[in-house]
Amino acid sequence: MSFIHLKNRDPEEIVAQALDMNDLQREIYFGLRDQELTVKDLVDKTGRTRSVVQRALQELLDKGIIVREGRTDRTVYYVYTSVPFEKVKKQVSNIIARWYREINEKLS
Repeated sequence: MSFIHLKNRDPEEIVAQALDMNDLQREIYFGLRDQELTVKDLVDKTGRTRSVVQRALQELLDKGIIVREGRTDRTVYYVYTSVPFEKVKKQVSNIIARWYREINEKLS
């Protein structure tokens, strides 16, 4: 039995599945690697509406895998960056290990 399908999966797919990321969240997270983007940049890049992109960003912030930083240049705006993938992999590994311990305790 497998809750996360591992066959022929790369680490990016495993992390995305473990964190229950939808297609847009995946596109945004992996699109933010090694760069800072604004909501407008992400709207242009994904072709989605501003509200849809903002919702996906908030969900990624809630998962702890992206960071938002305020900037000023005549107005206040935010730039988003991804948490380094190695750190996210470790986070997912810890989540799975904690879940495994909890399941073992319940079944003991």
